[in-house]
Amino acid sequence: MKFDELKEKWDNMPAVGNGFLKLGIEHPLDLQIGYSQSSYKSFVVMDTGIIKNIPSSFAVKVSNIQLKNQSWVLEFQLVHPSFEEEFLRLCWDMIEYSSKEENALNSLIHRYMTWQKLLQYENKSVMSFQRQKGLLGELIYLSKMIDDIGTEAAVDSWAGPDGSDQDYLFQSEWAEIKCVSLASETVHISSLQQLQQEMEGNLVVYIIESTTAGDDRISLVDVVSEIKTKLENNARYLDRFDLKLYKYGYRKNHENEYRENQFRFIEEREYIVNDSFPKLVGNNVSSEIVSCKYELSLAAIEKYRR
Repeated sequence: MKFDELKEKWDNMPAVGNGFLKLGIEHPLDLQIGYSQSSYKSFVVMDTGIIKNIPSSFAVKVSNIQLKNQSWVLEFQLVHPSFEEEFLRLCWDMIEYSSKEENALNSLIHRYMTWQKLLQYENKSVMSFQRQKGLLGELIYLSKMIDDIGTEAAVDSWAGPDGSDQDYLFQSEWAEIKCVSLASETVHISSLQQLQQEMEGNLVVYIIESTTAGDDRISLVDVVSEIKTKLENNARYLDRFDLKLYKYGYRKNHENEYRENQFRFIEEREYIVNDSFPKLVGNNVSSEIVSCKYELSLAAIEKYRR
């Protein structure tokens, strides 16, 4: 099911309390959408049995309800209308990612839990300049990966928006993407987990300068449009890409502001992160240290450059 199809089904339903529609899709779970007794949008999973300890959020109330026929259902109810788009995307994400899983119910619940941070706070403002620059780097890398390994593998590997410590996770390696200016002498590492993986990985540093509009300039919107063109023949993965953008904080109604920030791409540097690479991770610092941020000298890590 495409995201727009789910939205259209809901839009065409009368907002009547306790009115529900069974989704006629191929899925291991019995799923229904509709409106609760209070006329809030609700997404219901039928015949779940008793489920404990699923927290509600600021925007979504979660209830495990026993029906008159003694069966149990899991209901996700939108309680703050300002989060309607987030709720619709959450429902689509839970449907999509649980559809092929061996334990579909556990997978669906896991997807809900990954949305908790997004559903706790109403922060829908334009992304900061630094966050725009960070997303730009991740998308430049994604565009390159689509060309190298194909649409589906590339989009699936972009794990940062889903809460991963690394930006990209592949079968046998990973990649963390950083953007710095030409004058930068260091690169910022934001946590003990960012470079911590059992397998070898890559630290990819893009040298990008903020500049005025002109030839050979790019904006965040330009790169988003380029990737969408590459995905236009794969509706399912276009939806997945849109969802990851949304989780990152990118909103279409902010695109005019994002177009104002123009960048000049200068250089890509890639460093191999292995056991000898200088990094602070959980197993090489004192147990009393639970978090830290640090700077790596670009000159000093030159010997690890591919």
